[in-house]
Amino acid sequence: MWQTGAAIAVLVAASGMVPGYTRPPEDEIAAVKQRFGPLQQLSFATGYEYCGYLGRDARDRIQFTPIRRGHTDGCTPVIPDDSFAATASLHTHGAYSPSVPAEFPTVRDMVSDAREGVNGYIGTPGGRLWFIDGKAKIAVQLCGLGCLPSDPNFVAGDDGEIAQSYSLEDLRELEAAPL
Repeated sequence: MWQTGAAIAVLVAASGMVPGYTRPPEDEIAAVKQRFGPLQQLSFATGYEYCGYLGRDARDRIQFTPIRRGHTDGCTPVIPDDSFAATASLHTHGAYSPSVPAEFPTVRDMVSDAREGVNGYIGTPGGRLWFIDGKAKIAVQLCGLGCLPSDPNFVAGDDGEIAQSYSLEDLRELEAAPL
């Protein structure tokens, strides 16, 4: 019986019908995928995370702040000035490492977005694209392995089974679990 419930949960998450979650606009998802293409490649080549912000101008056109290089385990984007209304952060999770779980958002990712009052997008070494609904504190996998460029060294399965969505509490439990 649990298999039926699990299958329904996966379908609901994949469709964007996660309770409390608001799916981002399709044009925004498309722009983020396009922007992540070169960022993912750069991230894999250098081993660093890259980050920035997304927003919309007065004509409702999507814009990105300049992208900043972070470190091997984090990136803090430059806070845009008042002329840029940031609606989401974006960052890569760097190059693949068998010792670093990077195929899902972290508690720090979600808490940072919630504190800043923005949503978030994350690209993983396996090429997944995650969306964090900062208000609802829910992360939803918008597309799976290979959706974005993936690190040529990536080994699928190293981070265990990856769910379609996580709450903040789910991520806390996941980070506390032994590898």
